[in-house]
Amino acid sequence: MGPSFVIERLEFRRDGVWYAHYFKRMVTFLVGHSNAGKSTALEALLYPLGLTNATVMPEVRACQLVRLVFRVAGTRWQATRSGPDPRARILLKNLDAPDGFEHALPVNSARSGERTAGMFVQDLLGLPTAARGTTHIGLDDFYSTVIALRQTTIASEFLGGGKETARVLALEVVLGLWDESLAGLEKNASEAETRHRAARSALSQFKKLRDTGALADPDGVRAEQEQKQREHRAAAERWQSASAELTTAVGEHGRLIALHKAAEQQRRKTARQAEAARGKLSSAAADHARAEGTLATLLQPSSQKCIECEQDLPERAPGLCRSCGQKHAGSENRREQQIAAARAKVEQLRLKLKGLQDIAQATAEAAERDEEAAAAALAARDAYDEWHLASARKKAQQAEKDAHGLGRDVAQLKRRLDDADYIHAQEKVVETAREEMAAAQAARDAAKTLLDVRRKEITGRWSEFFLARLQQIRPAVETAHIDPQDFTTRVKERGEGDKTFAESSVAGSPKVATNVAMLLALRDLGRMGPAVLVPPLLIIDSPLAGLGSTGVDHDTSLRLIDTLISIADDSSADGYACQVIAATNDPLPLPYPGVREILLDEEHRFFDHAPAHTG
Repeated sequence: MGPSFVIERLEFRRDGVWYAHYFKRMVTFLVGHSNAGKSTALEALLYPLGLTNATVMPEVRACQLVRLVFRVAGTRWQATRSGPDPRARILLKNLDAPDGFEHALPVNSARSGERTAGMFVQDLLGLPTAARGTTHIGLDDFYSTVIALRQTTIASEFLGGGKETARVLALEVVLGLWDESLAGLEKNASEAETRHRAARSALSQFKKLRDTGALADPDGVRAEQEQKQREHRAAAERWQSASAELTTAVGEHGRLIALHKAAEQQRRKTARQAEAARGKLSSAAADHARAEGTLATLLQPSSQKCIECEQDLPERAPGLCRSCGQKHAGSENRREQQIAAARAKVEQLRLKLKGLQDIAQATAEAAERDEEAAAAALAARDAYDEWHLASARKKAQQAEKDAHGLGRDVAQLKRRLDDADYIHAQEKVVETAREEMAAAQAARDAAKTLLDVRRKEITGRWSEFFLARLQQIRPAVETAHIDPQDFTTRVKERGEGDKTFAESSVAGSPKVATNVAMLLALRDLGRMGPAVLVPPLLIIDSPLAGLGSTGVDHDTSLRLIDTLISIADDSSADGYACQVIAATNDPLPLPYPGVREILLDEEHRFFDHAPAHTG
């Protein structure tokens, strides 16, 4: 059996005050008429542990906090949860280690791998995480299947109803029949079967295409592909050769561009030099002309007229100035000097002009030659571009185009050939998939065979306990059997045929008896060895529907009370005693040792009138 699981008290804070209900005895009945709040209390009992399928009643939402104090394997824990916000984090603390770390865990995982409060409690109870396909088992599934029987389903749904896959997997885990390695083998077998079906489906489709002529003849496609491959190799060689020629042409074209660039630079240089020489020649010619004018002026006879009135000047005696009549010594010598200086300057400028003329002519001739050289280099470049480079480029582009086109043809033919050869190849794939499927199924079946022996043995013992518990509650039961595969039941009473749960009548509460007996027998089975991990806690909402009446229902209810008390009669310290918390509309007919009744009514409601918690 799983580790001991005992609820000590349920605490809740309202308006800043803590209240508490205690469950120290192993059997507790919440007694009260309908709408007295019994179901509300039972739903809230394990709510602090992180359940997500518990109904959050208004009385619970009115509490600031709800706290459960409980023991697992002798260690005391407390779990605290918000009443108004059921999605708030849950605080879990080890009370036997006051200085220990308090775990603040979410109710639901917000990201992959995040641990929830339910996972934490599930680990405390020794219940492993299990999954099969899309079904994943958590604390809620164990609660709904093996821990609690709700009032809404106890008389109508087998073990709480819900999905059959989740119920079966939860019971397998509790019974110790879930094997992670077998789950892996089942997954491998399922995936192998899927691959085999997919391979066979693809093979069937291609055979249909072959029959309709949509697939070509493999030999014809292969011959065409080989011819295209030869053409593609030849085209690739032509492309390589043309690319080499283009590379050479590009290099030569680059050389011609460099030559033209150098010739153009030389042309511009000599043109600038010729222009400068022409400028200097023009300036020298102007200077020479001015010098000749000055000399001509000096060579002319002096004027015989007055510079003011232009009348003839009077004759003067030799040696006297005709203008002022004064004597000017050496005047003739000065004039001769001026004329000589002017003639010398004219000669100097003539020689300079002659030299500049020669330079101008030489630079002009050089500029003309460089102009012709630059034009020739440009013509050579353009001619090579037009007649050699353009042709080489066009040839290379066409060769590249031909090679790529033939490459696409080869690839297309390869795909056609693959399609044409697909049937043969796919037959090999199908055969390989079939062998893998057979191997995976064999490994799965071998493991299942071993497990099925144990499964039948365990469900056989469980059926024995189930029959004994049913007969305690309903003596008319003759046989009871639990199916080892899906754990459904077949029950036979005197004078009737055996019936499944769905076929049972509600008269005399046979469905309630079946549900209760199944879980009591599961706990009986758990006492036989450690492999069965059922938690030794049982919460049952209103199993005694006919306690206040007479007849069959009344007698069944009395026997059910005795049966519930008997499951909790082990008071040993090994932790295997089962705590039972149940609800009933009617008070128990007499005091039972070790049984506590919490009476609820309009004036003593579970939440509204709970005693204050004194610590």
